[in-house]
Parts: sequence; structure tokens; C-alpha cells
Amino acid sequence: MAKKKPAATRDDVSRLRNIGIIAHIDAGKTTVTERVLFYTGKEHKMGEVHEGLARMDWMTQEQERGITITSACTTFEWAGHRLNLIDTPGHVDFTAEVERSLRVLDGAVVVFDGVAGVEAQSETVWRQANRHRVPRLCFVNKLDRIGASFERSVESIRRRLESNPVPITIPHMNGQEVLGIVDLVTREYVTFDEETLGREVSRREIPDELVDDTELARAELVEAAADHAGDDVLERYLEDGDLAADDLRSAIRAATLAMQMQPVLCGSALKNKGVQLVLDAVVAYLPSPLDVESVTGTDPRSQKPILRKLRADEPVSAFAFKTHGDSHGDLTYVRVYSGVLRVKDQVYNPRCDRVERIGKLVQMHADDRIPVDEVRAGDIAAVVGLRFTVTGDTLCPKNQAILLESMNFADPVISLAIEPRSSADKDNLETALEKLARDDPTFSTHIDEDTGQTIINGMGELHLEVLVRRLDEEYRVRVQTGKPRVAYRQTVASSSQAEREFEREVGEKTQYARVGLRLDPVPDLARTEFFQFGEMDSSARKFLPNVKSGALSSAEGGVGYGYPCVQLRVTLLAAATRDGDGTEAAFEAAANRAFSDAFEAAGCVVLEPIMQFEVQTPEQYMGDVLGDLSRRRAEISEMLDEDGVRSIRGTVPISEMFGYSTSLRSQSQGRASYSMEPHSYAPVPPEVADRFAW
Repeated sequence: MAKKKPAATRDDVSRLRNIGIIAHIDAGKTTVTERVLFYTGKEHKMGEVHEGLARMDWMTQEQERGITITSACTTFEWAGHRLNLIDTPGHVDFTAEVERSLRVLDGAVVVFDGVAGVEAQSETVWRQANRHRVPRLCFVNKLDRIGASFERSVESIRRRLESNPVPITIPHMNGQEVLGIVDLVTREYVTFDEETLGREVSRREIPDELVDDTELARAELVEAAADHAGDDVLERYLEDGDLAADDLRSAIRAATLAMQMQPVLCGSALKNKGVQLVLDAVVAYLPSPLDVESVTGTDPRSQKPILRKLRADEPVSAFAFKTHGDSHGDLTYVRVYSGVLRVKDQVYNPRCDRVERIGKLVQMHADDRIPVDEVRAGDIAAVVGLRFTVTGDTLCPKNQAILLESMNFADPVISLAIEPRSSADKDNLETALEKLARDDPTFSTHIDEDTGQTIINGMGELHLEVLVRRLDEEYRVRVQTGKPRVAYRQTVASSSQAEREFEREVGEKTQYARVGLRLDPVPDLARTEFFQFGEMDSSARKFLPNVKSGALSSAEGGVGYGYPCVQLRVTLLAAATRDGDGTEAAFEAAANRAFSDAFEAAGCVVLEPIMQFEVQTPEQYMGDVLGDLSRRRAEISEMLDEDGVRSIRGTVPISEMFGYSTSLRSQSQGRASYSMEPHSYAPVPPEVADRFAW
């Protein structure tokens, strides 16, 4: 275990780490976090997930379900460093929590189940970390389980994630028991005292029977890290064929920060073995905020790039990455990238052109709030009571405004009709839904024009089930729900164009506009995009925002089968009016009509959300599982055999997967499991398209 060092101060950014714990569901993220809190002295008792007592799973539903639903933050000290840690959900329905956490974190610890290795959501969070350029460590957990294999897990990380995992520790196993762990960097054998729940850590010489395996694994580690060593260290390596512990640490750190290598550690968090070594590795190898010296944004007025350095004397720039409303006051979680954010500051939100007052700053420990007077560059905290700020907003001085890059989230794939149970519930429902949508960027609501029902949209059945319960438990709004419905989309079958006029007498004035549009299907586009191309007379140019608004409002569900349009590019070909007759309403209406005509001429294609899935089942149930998947229109892409457990991977329409968990349990006597994540949208086949009526 690391030697005791002086406590980190808030001014010493080099000894600050902003890290996240990410993984597939049930890999043991929260159990790892509970041990971290215990060993760092943040908590005096370890809470167990299976008992509903995990400190970071503070929501009632998290405790009942035994899963993490919302990301939770905490701050603690280890080896003279201060760590801000975010424990994230592993279920795909709550992947937005991972996305917004990784947006502001400097490093991450990816936890893997020692039996399953890389799983479906492991791939998702790994891709998210790649997208945000987040260096990471790997922790192969649950090595005490039957069928666990450290070597196989490392190989699955290398193969399925196309990465470079390199062990820096290896386990000493006796059957399914982890006797100890070999530290390859220091060539020491590490054990964890069971009477003190692993708090007492001992280091000694490596047992003779492990020396050969240790030297072989260490040679591979040294070779992998040496490519990233400094010139002096590399010269010593070439002379000696080995590296001293300090030189090896610096080389591993350089390779990790360059994302050319992912150090791999091992253990069993539930059995209290290996977690301290993970903490040591976080301090030694993951970046401090100083490793990212500056942040780039844009001037909200000129759109020119602006650079802000990680210094206290720079103008403040803070990024809001999460909001959470409750009875104690709405929270906005922020990462400060430059300057100092202080209580009573007046800050500007360029997105909505509003000024906010910093009434109270708090450091979070799960749902506990510890007041602080200021938050300096590089740090993470929460602001209480902001009125206008939402996820993805920037806070800065109004006279030195900057707009930091926001975030994109996946579109909802499932919807549900809800109705209030009483008139009192009806009065409060709209307000409650607005608050939930403000906090969750993957949740939205709308009113069905045909039925008048309130429709809520989310990422899966569990996502919507959790939110419906929150309506009851947190907002005291009781609702009844219908059956889940698929969030279909639509696009055009071919390119087409149309031109329409709008002319109307309003009082003594004539309103007139003419708009020409072209629609093109573009499979790579996630949404509808609008482009200006072609001729516009000078009197029509100022109405361009209204042309865009009219076209995009039609694309949001005003044509075809009434579903939002995706994979579609709208190009403005022409816009004109007569002197003095142009109005905003006229151009919006003309664009709306032109879009509708072009859409009808092009032909409508209904798209359904496709999910990527992975089913793990014992061999004897393979036939039944495959037969059921085939009936659900699944396309199998890969089947693997891992120690008698078959993994089936592929894609399937989400419309066919409602109630699948019950069916799978029945087919396998409860021994099979599965996971899904959004993959793409695809045209519905002809036999399904017949169900839709235009």
C-alpha cells in the first residue's frame, strides 16, 4: 500500500485526480467504490450492494433493485492526493449518466467481470471513453467466482476492444481463492488481512513458485512500457534489459496518458482483495488536470475559437454536466476548467443569454452536501439553485464569454402513454415531467395529437419504469401507464424537390412567400439537417430562420406517418417574396408546404430502432434460445464458447424484445442472461410495414 503522504490541498492541482468507475452492469463497480470509501477512511463501514446498503447507491430504487441508476460523486484522499470519483451506472438504459461523466473526467477505471470478461456494455463505455479521449486502467474483478480467468479476461479486452491491455499485477490463485497478488512493478507479493476486512496490506518477497511467472509477465510489461520512456530511461533499458521501479512507473504513466496502453490490475472487491492497488495505480498513472493544460471553446458572438488555460487567474469557465432536482434544492454539477468559481459570483450562461447567481457551492458525497466557498480550475463540485442552466451549458463572465463544446445523447427508442389518476395529479404532472426532462437528456415527453394522451419517451423499459416510480415517490404524482411502444422514425425513399407559394390576405395586407426545397436520404445522419444552397432575393434573406423552422417542424412529425424524420438532408433551393409582402408566418408556411409535397413525392420509409444484443447461456439451452431469437427477427453475428457458456451476439428490432427477460428465464431455468444497447435504425420489412397506415 502507498506510504502516508501529506494531505493534498485544493491549490495543488497536480495532486488532484478526477476519475470515474465504468463497466457493464454487475461487474462490481459499486462494490469497488464501497471498498475505496472504506480504505480511504471516507466511510467507517462497507455497504454491500446485495443488502441494499451501498453508500453510493443512495436512491431508494437503487437499494431495492441492487443496481446503480444515477451517477454519484464523492471526494476523498489517498497517498497525499485528492480524488474526485464518479460511480456510474452499468445498465444501458442509463448510459447518458456515463456519457456526461466521461465528458468532464480526466481518467477512468474500467471494471470487468473475471468470468465474463468483456460484455456488451463494456464495449459501450469503452467507446465512450475513446470518444472523450479518457485514459484508463482496467480492473479484472470477481476472480473468486467459479469459471473466472484473469488471462482470458485480459485477452478478451485485447481482442474485443482492440486495445493494448498490459497486466501490472497478476493473481496468485488456489482454485477459486485469491491467495495474494503479485506487484510486477516492485516485484513484491501483496496480501490482504481478512480480519481487518483487507484494510491491512502486507508486502513481502515473491514465493519461489511464482518467480518464473512474475519475471515473464514483468518482461512483457517492461517491453510494452519502454517504447514510451524518456531518453534517459530508454538508454538504461537498452543497457540493462530491465527498468527500476521508478523508471517503469514513469514509462507506464506516459504510455497510459498517450492512450497507447491500459494497465491491468486484478482482485476480488467483494473479498476485499486488490482495491488498494487500484488506488495506487490511479495516483501513479492516471492524469491530473494539469496534464490537460487548456480548454478550447468558441466566442458565442463571433464563433471564433478561444483558449482558456488551467489557471486561477484566467476568466472562469465552468461546464455543467449534470442536473438533479430534489426537495433540498436543485443541483447543477460543474467542472471548472479555468479561473475560480466563488459563492455570490454572477456568471453568464451564453446558451440562454441569462445571468445566474452562485448562491451555494457544495462538494458531494453521494447525496450529502459539504459546503465550500470556492471551486478552483480543475475541480468538480455542484451549485445549488441555478434557475436556467441545464446539462451541456457553460458558465462564464458575460464580458469574457466562452461556449464550451456541449454533448450529444442518443435518441429515445421506446415510449409509454401515461395518465394522471386524479385531477390533483393532473395539475402537478406537467411540472414533474418538465423537471425530469431537465435532469435527464434522454427523456422527453409530448402530447399525442390524435388521442390527447401524454407520451413519455426513454431508452428502455427499465428507464421508463424508474421514472414513473420517481413521479410517485419524489413528486407525489400518481399515474397509470399503457403498454410500451416503439419510437419509430421515418425518412424518404429517394431524392425529390418541390416549390410552394403561400399567399393570404390579412386585413388590408397581403402575406406572400415562395420556397423551394430538396430532400435527400443520407443514411449517416442521425437527425434532419438543413442547408442553404441556391438563390435568395434580398428581401427574403432575413426570413431564412423562418424557412428553416417551417421545414424542420414538418420533419418533427408533421408528414408521412407522423414520426420524426431522420437520415434526411433538407436543402433550400430558392426563397422569394414581393416587396413589402414577406412575413415570418408566410415563409414558415411556404416551407412547411414545400416539405410536405417533396416528402410525399419521395416516398416514406418507416425506420425501426435496432438493438445490439448479447445472450449468455449454458450449452444445453442453446437450441431453444437460438430458435426464440430467430422468431424475434434477430440477426446473429457471432457465437462463442467460453468454458461451456455460449455467447450469442447480434442485432434485433427492439419491438420484438418486449418481455424477453421473462422468456429467457423460462427457456434456461433462470441460468441465461442478456444485455442490449441501441445500435441503429433500419427500414421495417414489408410484412411489418403493412401494419402502418398513412
